[in-house]
Parts: sequence; C-alpha cells; structure tokens
Amino acid sequence: MSEHGLFFWCNLSQDKQSFNKMLLLTFARIFGILFSIAIPMYLGRSLTVETYGTYKQIMLFFWLSQVALNFGIDDSAYYHLRKTPKLFPLFSFNALRFNLVAMVIILSGLSFFRVQIASALNNPELASYLPLVGFLLLVTVCSAQYEGILIGLDRFKQRLVVELSMELLKAAAILCGFFFFHSISMVLVFLSTIMTTKLILTWFEINKYKEKYQLEYQDAKKYFKEQLHFGLPLGLGRIVQNLLNMEKFIVSSFFSITQFTFYSVGCFENPLINAVQASMYELVNIELVDATKHGDFKQALEIWRRMNRKLMLVVIPFIIYMCFFATEIITFVFSEKYLSSVPFFIAFNFSVLALAINPEPLFRATSKTRVSLKLRAIFATSGFVLIILAAKFYGPMETLITKVIVLFLMNILGLAIGARFINAHFFQLFRWKQIFGVTSLGLVFSYGLKVLMANYSWHPFWILASSFTLYLLLILISSLLFGIIKNDEKEHLLSLIKKILPSRL
Repeated sequence: MSEHGLFFWCNLSQDKQSFNKMLLLTFARIFGILFSIAIPMYLGRSLTVETYGTYKQIMLFFWLSQVALNFGIDDSAYYHLRKTPKLFPLFSFNALRFNLVAMVIILSGLSFFRVQIASALNNPELASYLPLVGFLLLVTVCSAQYEGILIGLDRFKQRLVVELSMELLKAAAILCGFFFFHSISMVLVFLSTIMTTKLILTWFEINKYKEKYQLEYQDAKKYFKEQLHFGLPLGLGRIVQNLLNMEKFIVSSFFSITQFTFYSVGCFENPLINAVQASMYELVNIELVDATKHGDFKQALEIWRRMNRKLMLVVIPFIIYMCFFATEIITFVFSEKYLSSVPFFIAFNFSVLALAINPEPLFRATSKTRVSLKLRAIFATSGFVLIILAAKFYGPMETLITKVIVLFLMNILGLAIGARFINAHFFQLFRWKQIFGVTSLGLVFSYGLKVLMANYSWHPFWILASSFTLYLLLILISSLLFGIIKNDEKEHLLSLIKKILPSRL
C-alpha cells in the first residue's frame, strides 16, 4: 500500500471510530435529555407562569454553573492528562482545590446578598432559595471534571454510563420534587445530593490514580502556576463570553417575571443539537490536542473540517425545521399558554447556529487561550453593554437579536484567527458546498411540509411526529442522492444499523 493510501485509510478508520464514539455519547445524552422533556411538559401546565418563572431563574443559575463557572483549570487538567497521563492526579487535585475555593466565595455571595439579588431580578420569592442554589453550584462545578477524566483515560463505556445516569437522575429529581413535594426547595435538595455523590466519586477517582502512581499531593503545587497560565485565560474567556448569556437576567431585571418567563420559554434549546455538539467537541478536543502536539497542522485542519461537517449536517436541518414549526413545538411542550414565546423561539434558534461555530477548540489545542480571552473580552463586554441598552430602550426581542448578532461576529472572527494557528484560513475550515446543499434542502422541505400540514387540524404532537418523520426521510434520501452524505458514510451507517437490529430482520 502506498504512503498516501495508508494515510487515507488511517484517517478513514479514525474518522469512523470518532463517529461511533460521538454517536454513542450523543445517544446517551439524548436518552436522558428526552426524558427531561417531561419537565417543561409537566411544569408548563401545572405551575402558574410566575412560579414557573422562578423555577426558570433558578435553573438558569444551575445552567450557568455548568457552562460559565468552569474557570479553565479543569481544561488544563484534561490537556495535561493527554500529555503526561501519570501526573494527571496532581493536575486534577489542583483543579479541584481551585474550584472549591472559588465556589465557596460565590456561595457566600449568594447567601449574604440574596435579598439584593432577588430584588434586582424583580422576584423577591427567589431570595429564600439562593443559599441552596449556591451549594448546588459548588458541588456541580467541583465535580465537573469527573466526565473529563473518564474520557481522557479512554474509559468510554463508563463515561456513557455516567452521562446517561446523570441526565436521568437530574430529570427524576426535578419531577419528584414537584410531583411529590410541590417544592422548589426539595428539587434543589435532590439535585445537590446527586452532585455531591458525583463529587465524592471524582475524589475517589483522583485518589485512586494518585496511589497507583505513588504521587504526593504536596507535589501538585509546582504545577499550579502552569495550570493557571493555560487554563485561567480559557476559563475567564468562557465566563466573559457568557456575559452574553446573562441577557436572561437582564430581561428579568428590566421586565416583569411574566415577560421573563415567556422570554426564557422561547429560549428553549433543542436537546439533540446540544447533545451532538457537546459530544463532538468533547472528542475533537482530544484529537486536536494529539495532532497539534506533533505539529501535524494538516491533520488538525482535517479533524476540524470533519467535525464541523458532521455538526452542520445535524444543526442546520434541525434549526430550519424548528423555525418553520415553532408554534407546534411550543404548544406541544409548554401548552398554548406560552404562544407568546414563539417569536423568541424562532430568533433564539439563530443563536444556536452562532454557537455551533465556536472556535474554542482551535485556541485550546494550540495553547492560544490568551488570544481567545482577549477576543471574548472585547466582544462580550461590548455586547453586554449593547444588550443592556437594547433592554432599556427597546424590548426583549431586540435584546435577543442583539445577542445573536454579537455571537455571530465574535465566533466568525475567532475562527478567522484560530485558523491561522493551524496554518489555514477561514474558508478552509468548512465544506461550503455541503453546507449550502443541506441548507437548501432544509428550506425547501420545511416550507413544503408546513404548507401541507396547514390543511390538517391535528394535535401538535401528530403534526410534529408526521412532519418530522417525513422531513428526516426527505433530507436523508436527498443527501444520499446529491452526495452530501458520502458512500463510505452510508455504508458505515448501514453496518451500524445491521448491528443494532436483530439478525432476523
């Protein structure tokens, strides 16, 4: 076999292995998240708009703890786990210690200033819950590296079990807290118990490998400065970027709890898109680090292009469909009581597309996290000011549109800069022909199905079930006919289906 043929075969094999892992991890997330869809379906119908708004505010704190309060030290532990696996317990110990101190400070702030925070968010009822919210944030952030450790150590099956278990347990905790106790406080107690258990497991995992490699925790101090140098700019950049996600708190501050509830319901994220993106980014981060570590920028570019191609083939069709069938989705999930949320839902889907072109893996893999921090700081702070102005002088919709525009500009410029670090330019990062093709197909089929379904007065569930099934089939068949899905990918998918289905079928 020639050198070129061997290189192609290895890339193809690696691509299929990554795809299999992404698929499994995505299905694990989707299974749990789909179960959690029962939450808005139940709460949207059983709670008043104001009570549901209070719950949404609390869950916004919880969500921010998972995406915005990762200070980057966890990321430095994952990075060094790939470079020096036998020292990872020391890096993880440093991350755990740093996160614990930071979150104790945040817990204290939420407890001591709970009345002022609740007043600023136009919801005095929120004050009684903030100390419990602070503890939940602490155990959530401090236990967040557990999944990263498992994936970094190639314990993929265990990682799947953890992902599935966590999603199911969190959904069950929320439903049980409301169904049996009719209490937001009990929801917080149940969630805190789950995350505390996960924190204990994280500590046992770190300590097990510390004993295995005969390490001493006092030796971790000499690596702490190196971790801060790598991780803190990344974490601060993430926190700064999530200033843009503070627009929900801004809407809550400038408008009533009812208006906030309609707004936050409209910002309802598709669980499939989130699961696919999280799975792809988790795996591509590892592959990009391995490629750039050996200076193979050509391979790094190919890894990025493969990942984004798969991501866009999922994200773009789903976003188009959700925009056309926004009324049916909101009615089915939340009830007709929240029809005012439909315009927000349509606008919000464009922010999902903006977030799908996140350049962070490029900065992380090339250790250019300080550049990422500067870029995010400029856009997030200026965007934050613009969002406040939009809320003050206009309304919630203008606030959301401002956020979407800023996200697009920030991530596009970030991709243009990040591409240079792997010896490429912006237009090389995407397979534009396939993106244009799947976008065209999505628009044509969504519009056609919307017109078709307008002739039927079915329940929203049946409209969504029938239209979405037809939509997926049409997209899949057309993608195969027009070569958007490659032949080897088609064969690989068919082989996976044959393995899943019983042999007699």
